[in-house]
Amino acid sequence: MVIQGESVFLVSFREEPPTIELFTKWMGDPEVTRFLGMTPLSVEQARIYFESITAKQEEYFTILEKMSGRPIGYIFLTGILLSHRVAREMGIVIGEKDCWGRGYGSEATRLILEYGFGELGLYRIELLVLDFNVRAKNIYDKLGFIVEGVQRQARIVNGRRRDVFMMACLRSDFYLTQGEREQMESAESTE
Repeated sequence: MVIQGESVFLVSFREEPPTIELFTKWMGDPEVTRFLGMTPLSVEQARIYFESITAKQEEYFTILEKMSGRPIGYIFLTGILLSHRVAREMGIVIGEKDCWGRGYGSEATRLILEYGFGELGLYRIELLVLDFNVRAKNIYDKLGFIVEGVQRQARIVNGRRRDVFMMACLRSDFYLTQGEREQMESAESTE
């Protein structure tokens, strides 16, 4: 399964997981893991985690930079309840820091939402985001996610208690934001 975007594409872990070396590098980097609300993993911890997620039959995708084809991170939908058409968790890690701020995370998130709502027929996708991860929260807001609650002081990051926003996006929220975006881009191109 390959999902094509303009700057990135997503490939199912079943077909092309990142290498254990790359995964270990990403999960051992304190700058990357702090946005996950966790401490960096040792090589052994990262290997165990990698093996556990690759063994699951859930929706994990490697994010590849389209121009170079190199893996830059991963994205997932887990806790899928098909009877309710809900994914209990969406998450993304851009592990290659030289790719931060280049729009790859936004595009990968849009692609996984299109896949979840379109291919899987989901109605609702949920996620958690730390209060200081402003860049990620802004992306989620633009794509139709709504804050439904706050887990107050639920995580300790760098010795400080942090809030966690519980967010969800309904299929209609996502498609409404996509429709509005297309209308705005269309209006801007005619001016």
